[in-house]
This record gives sequence, C-alpha cells and structure tokens, in this order.
Amino acid sequence: MVRAMDDSAIFPTGPLYVQIRQQILNGLKDGLYNSTDPLPSEQRLARLYGVSQGTVRKAIDELVAQNILFRHQGKGTFVRQHDERASLFRFFNFVRPDGTRPYPESRNLFVRIVVGRRDQCERLNEARGAKLIEIVRVRMIDNVPAILETILVSQSRFKNLEKHDLPNTLYKLYADEFDVNITRAEEQVSAVALQTDQAEHLSLPSGSVGLRAERVAFGLNDLPVEHRVSLCRPDLLVYATRLN
Repeated sequence: MVRAMDDSAIFPTGPLYVQIRQQILNGLKDGLYNSTDPLPSEQRLARLYGVSQGTVRKAIDELVAQNILFRHQGKGTFVRQHDERASLFRFFNFVRPDGTRPYPESRNLFVRIVVGRRDQCERLNEARGAKLIEIVRVRMIDNVPAILETILVSQSRFKNLEKHDLPNTLYKLYADEFDVNITRAEEQVSAVALQTDQAEHLSLPSGSVGLRAERVAFGLNDLPVEHRVSLCRPDLLVYATRLN
C-alpha cells in the first residue's frame, strides 16, 4: 500500500505544481514517456510523486497550455509531437493580401557569433556583452524573397548551434536538440524605411518601405530565449492575428 504523504514533505520549497511539472518534464527528456502512449493517469502520477491529484492536474494543465502535452478526450494525455508545419503557423502571423497562408522556405545567408549589444542582451536576459549566435536568412514565398530575418540566441544556451544544418523551422530544432520549447512570443509590428542592403535582399528598389516585426520568444518558466526581427515586403504579406 502506498502511504499518503503531505505534499510539502517531498517538495519543501516553491509551488508544488511547478515542482511536479518539472518532474514530468524530466521524464519526457529521459524518454520515460513516448508520443504514441498516454502518460500515466493523474491518480497514478499523484501516487508516484506522493502529492495530491489536484497538484498533478495543475502541473499537467500548465504543460497543456504550453503546448507540450495535449489531452485526447477519452484516451488520456499525450506528448505533443514537434510538427514543423504546426510549429511554424503557431507563431507566423503573416498572410498573403488575399488572406491565404503561405509556407515560407528559408535560405540562410550567414550564421556567426557576435558580442551582443546592450539592448539585445537585455531582451534575452543576458549579461551585457554576452556572446550571441546571429542567424540572418531570407524567407521565400512563391519563389520570391519576402522576409529578411535576423535571429539572435544565447551562445551559452544553444551551444554549437552555428554548426548545425539549420532547418526551415528553428523552433523544432530548439526543442529536438536543445530541450528548449517555445511556449509564447511577444511581437511588435511597425512600418520602416528599408536600408539599401535590406531592400536588395528583398528584391526591392532602394528607399522602399517594409513591415518590421520584432519578436521575443519565451520558453519554459517564461524566460526569453530568442530575439527575432523580420523585415517583410508589404506587397506580398500583411500582418494578421485573431482576437478571441
């Protein structure tokens, strides 16, 4: 018989559901759960960790909200697969002027290690002058350059990222290779005059105006992990978001 324990006896500090959430995440990283089978029931997990079923439910609720787990009615709770297309469209808020969703393909221009500027380090919660990995790429839509992206991440968090073959959807790589799951993002959009080299990358005449989308993406525990600036052709793309 499993002896019931007081929750605080096992996890004396911090919110219990956060502690349990981390235990479940550790199990995911260690391969205890796979994507084809459901996780153990909340009741079983509660016995395993010696906490209340309500604590387990709150931990799972948060992992579901963070898009790491999902509930299948009548079948249980499963690990969400890192599907490239789904990952892209979750955070890609640009559509064609007619409202259809494009699927952009990426062409990497260069990847390098840089010393972060003060504002860049602040956005990534890094110390001033920290080394960052900078990725610059053009995203093609219908074989036309449509977006010029500059992406910055911490070198210490993404060690040797610059040596990887970078896929079209970086968030899948972050999850699969670095155990960094993007759970939300903050984005600001404005109109800007493109610099000459920026316009050239987008096959636009000098002095053209573009849409500038600046995004900070956050991982677990709400820590910023990526800073991205996307310069877009307004004749090819418009910014669209749904308000519920």
